[in-house]
Amino acid sequence: MTLQEKLDSDTGFVFWGNAEKIETLAEQSFFNGKIYSWLNKTITTEQERNFYSWYKKEYDLSQSKLDSVPPDLKRAFTNASNSTWYVLIKIEYRIKKIYDRHTKTWKDPEADADTISRTYLVHSGPVLATNPPKLLADFSTEGVHPALERIFFEDGHSRVIESDEFKAIDSIAKLPVSFLPNRYTIETYKNMSLVYKERIKEALAMGDKEAIRLNTAKLDSFLVSAENRFFYSRPSDFNCNTKRLFSAYMGTFEDYTDCGYYSTPYADDEEVAIHTMLQDSLRAMYHSGELEKALSDRSSSDRAFWRVFAASLASNDQSEMNGLIQASADSIKKIEQWNFITDYFYVDYGVVWNIQWGIGGGISWGLGDAYSYDFAHNPTFDLSLEFFYKKFGGGYNSRIIKSDYLNDNKYQNLFLIDIYAGYRTFSTSYIDNRIYIGPTILISDLQEKDVAEPLKTHGGIGLHFGTAFDFYFSKYKDDGHFRVGLRLIASISNYYTNIVKDSDGGLVTVTLTPLLQFYDRSKLKYGEPR
Repeated sequence: MTLQEKLDSDTGFVFWGNAEKIETLAEQSFFNGKIYSWLNKTITTEQERNFYSWYKKEYDLSQSKLDSVPPDLKRAFTNASNSTWYVLIKIEYRIKKIYDRHTKTWKDPEADADTISRTYLVHSGPVLATNPPKLLADFSTEGVHPALERIFFEDGHSRVIESDEFKAIDSIAKLPVSFLPNRYTIETYKNMSLVYKERIKEALAMGDKEAIRLNTAKLDSFLVSAENRFFYSRPSDFNCNTKRLFSAYMGTFEDYTDCGYYSTPYADDEEVAIHTMLQDSLRAMYHSGELEKALSDRSSSDRAFWRVFAASLASNDQSEMNGLIQASADSIKKIEQWNFITDYFYVDYGVVWNIQWGIGGGISWGLGDAYSYDFAHNPTFDLSLEFFYKKFGGGYNSRIIKSDYLNDNKYQNLFLIDIYAGYRTFSTSYIDNRIYIGPTILISDLQEKDVAEPLKTHGGIGLHFGTAFDFYFSKYKDDGHFRVGLRLIASISNYYTNIVKDSDGGLVTVTLTPLLQFYDRSKLKYGEPR
């Protein structure tokens, strides 16, 4: 119907304007097997009574038809009823022009009559027809795009007609499909994709490849014809993950590398069962050696690709999978296949950042004058804190060392702070090695026995370098953030002080430190260093 035909035949109030406010007053809905009821506090007693009276009449009518339709239609109605709404809505409109059907012209509204309010009882969902039995669906268009200007009737509206277009309303009104009803009912059709999938599942259980080919062709044909039609449930093709498995079962070996991989893709119940059966079949082919025979005439890249793909279904050992992928690196020549394998089946984790903190002790040896006059083999107190991002980091290490007694009951206290940059040379499950270099801040006090204040104090800056081996009691965990270990660190710092005999030289320090490590792990790409 054209808009002009509707204007000529309509007997109600017609105006051009827009919906300014849409308000739901009551709702009774069914979703996922549950009933939801809601009332707006602004609803009147009469509106509430009328709404529930209408809802009960509509609901009882639909239920009364169930016994007179075939079982598959009854089942389809019940499933579709999980998305059903019964709603009372109120819409307030702004009137800009009023249609005068006697003169067939548009007039301005009176100053105090430029708004109007209408209420609608709306059903959205499945409808049963019994003669002949079929499933229909109610749709509603009330309140669609409320801010846009249209011509409104009591039972429908025009397409969007803005101010510039309204000036040419006479020509627009003659165009086809210019009038849209507030609600309409369409016929829906049986979703044959589920039927064909069920037949394919039965053929797969019987090992009947010819029946699989036949019903797959019927499914493809049905999906083409399903365009622009409505169905009890949404028609569905096989997920590309299932198609990949089908290609192995049927011997065509299409890799579908443009499709992401999911071991259990979202699908209907029939496809989930088919997907599982195909996975079992490929596992059996892999273990029996049948897969290798089937791939004998394929390229080396295809053989290696399907070998890794099948192994991913047959093994839960990720280290074994990673080793197989690494061994296949020279065989898989097709870049799409290689990217697919490494993206979805290679799994390894590396440390992104880590913090080490520890307090321990050890001994120090002096070099040069430091050995001759100050430090022979003295206990050393050690405190470490460092931060690493992947292989690189930095931190500080502080040491406190007391010398032997010198002449006249004097001794020397050394406090050293090593500020350094570090590099992690290697990492295993339990052992890390790091090397360090950086400046050393030296504070040297000449003390007298039983006297708190130092006799002399000297400060200076030197250089230090060292290496540390960290031994941990547990492996890195993918979901963990903390572990405990021991650090064995050896370092050398140059040393100078003019407090005692202008001594100079250096210190070698070896300490053993209980260590706390806080870390974060992330998935690595293939070839990315740990």
